Amino acid sequence: MILSYIDNPSCLILAVTPANSDLANSDAIQIARSADPDGDRTIGEITKLDIMDRGTNARNFLLGKVIPLRLGYVGVVNRSQEDILMNRSIKDALAAEEEFFHRRPIYSDLADCCGASQFGKKLNKILAQHIKTRLPELKSCISAALASVAKEQTSYGYIAEEKGDMKKQLLNILSKYSKAFLSMIEGRNDDVLTSEIYGGARIHYIFQNIFVKSLEEIDSFKDLTDENIHTAIQNAAGPQSSLYVLEVCTRNK
Repeated sequence: MILSYIDNPSCLILAVTPANSDLANSDAIQIARSADPDGDRTIGEITKLDIMDRGTNARNFLLGKVIPLRLGYVGVVNRSQEDILMNRSIKDALAAEEEFFHRRPIYSDLADCCGASQFGKKLNKILAQHIKTRLPELKSCISAALASVAKEQTSYGYIAEEKGDMKKQLLNILSKYSKAFLSMIEGRNDDVLTSEIYGGARIHYIFQNIFVKSLEEIDSFKDLTDENIHTAIQNAAGPQSSLYVLEVCTRNK
């Protein structure tokens, strides 16, 4: 389901990966790269930087040295379960996150790609630029679609606006369709195909060749002995003697 969206070249991909997992083999990054091999429209977000194992950091990932992405990475610190239980405000959480990055030399010079605030600004900037880039193409596609629909609409003739006229127009369209279908069945089309059998000729071919052949392949007397047939005739005759089964059928009618 995800691929059905991110395969669209107009789609921006946000690949979110927790820092306490194997960043080099991130599922989010792998899925994103399957749809965007060059990393041109993928944004990487690395979360939970505050709970990485001691002695490890995500600096090289944030700098794009491990898995390069044209739109870059952003690192954030999530609110902990304790913060949620203590009803710590978003404002206080953002302040604590900013302090976390400033207090650690490994991240202090990466202020432009760390923190939820920077992440929001980065996303807004990327989205605005992406819309600006894709809008002309999108406008052309919409214009082409409108022209196609207008052409199809014109082929229906007069476009009714009143409800009564709409019913008449619908009836007229159905009548034209019925006549065209009948012409195709009866072989009265102006354009006669020479590459394949179609219409009424196709129906005739199916009944005369395919259907008849299928009937001939059926063994009507399979698993049916003369004794079975004789017994069936006797049962159909009831208390009277009968030479033919058809006599019973005629009498029942």
